[in-house]
Amino acid sequence: MLWLMVIALAALQGLTEFLPVSSSGHLRLLAEAFGVEEPQTLFDIMLHAGTLVAVFIVYRALFWRMIVAVGRALRRPAGVREQLGRDPDLRLFVYATIATIPTGLIAVAFGDAMEGLAVHVGAVGAALIVNAGILFVLRALTIGRWKADPDNPRRPIEQLRLSDALLIGTAQGVGVIRGISRSGSTITAGILTGLEQQAAAAFSFVLAVPAILGALVMHLKDGGMSSDGLLHAVVGAVVAAIVGTVALLLLLRLLRGGRLHLFGWYCLALGTAAVVWELVGV
Repeated sequence: MLWLMVIALAALQGLTEFLPVSSSGHLRLLAEAFGVEEPQTLFDIMLHAGTLVAVFIVYRALFWRMIVAVGRALRRPAGVREQLGRDPDLRLFVYATIATIPTGLIAVAFGDAMEGLAVHVGAVGAALIVNAGILFVLRALTIGRWKADPDNPRRPIEQLRLSDALLIGTAQGVGVIRGISRSGSTITAGILTGLEQQAAAAFSFVLAVPAILGALVMHLKDGGMSSDGLLHAVVGAVVAAIVGTVALLLLLRLLRGGRLHLFGWYCLALGTAAVVWELVGV
């Protein structure tokens, strides 16, 4: 049963970290419904590391270009401003770094309050319902009546602006609320700025790296785990990486087909069930 729980929690982390359904919201509801404690310390750290590997696998070419661009800039620090103007990969790295500022400020300012609110299942359910609304807006932006004007096409990631990055970083900060999907909110914000769907997704998952690393640091501060749990943590990380890679590729495919709103119906049903659960005091 222990190994089954390890694999189940790792698969859940890998799926919900990238699919727009809120991993933190699902872990909270799982804990409430089945009395399962949320992953702690080293195990949780390794699950997050596994999902981080998934991001690097899917976007390896983009990350490599950014590394090369940063290396060039470090060799010529006096010409960084000029390089920023002509190197979109260096700009992407700089803008992603800046975009973490509003994310961090929101997390520091409201993180504890949102965690306190999340003890109520109904609050998580209400956030899931809001998340459903975000996904329905995303559908309208991509294939509905709000989609881009053909005469004013959406911009590729090479044309990312600082204002885009700040808005998407702010949207990522909203993901501190359990029940609000980080990927769903950031992709929607990116498309709202006028980015192409795949560009919005790419920047969303570039931003996922400092967000996941931040979660790792926070959990490291909580302490470690006995060596008895090390094997469980390693296996969990591998499962989370594999499932996360598949989930991320699936998200990108559904985004291209304009079908991410299907998760909106799921979030609406789950959120409504959680609110009813709280109201009737099951």
